[in-house]
Amino acid sequence: MEFPSNIRKTQSRMRVWEILNHANTPLTAKEIAIRAAQDTKDQQGEGATEGALWLSSIYRALDAFANAHAVSRTVLSDSQEALYSLAGNGHHHYAICMNCKKKTELEGCPFAEEKTLHAVDQDFMIVGHTVEVYGYCKQCREQLSKKV
Repeated sequence: MEFPSNIRKTQSRMRVWEILNHANTPLTAKEIAIRAAQDTKDQQGEGATEGALWLSSIYRALDAFANAHAVSRTVLSDSQEALYSLAGNGHHHYAICMNCKKKTELEGCPFAEEKTLHAVDQDFMIVGHTVEVYGYCKQCREQLSKKV
């Protein structure tokens, strides 16, 4: 996706946008910082800091994108951190491992059909939703079964 035309381009905003644009899954601000640092190290060598992003700059960029509706922000109930993805990629739902906290994106949306949204109440306008499913991933189930 292209950088939103209604947002002022800064170096940090463009880097955050590029990282989100190439991500296969939603990322936390810390994960964006780690990827930015890794990109800097890959391009400039070990110990390079020029071009690295401060976490505060990442949060400001994400706030600007979210306010412009260019980025979706999801806060999972088991976490203090938000997940960010480009808004053009649609909204996301997750299965979350209760042991390792790994997040697996679920396919589809249980509220995708308009009739489902109106089943609540004809006078209630739904503007968003979150779906989270909790359980154990395959690796954690295998580890837990070995302990028993």
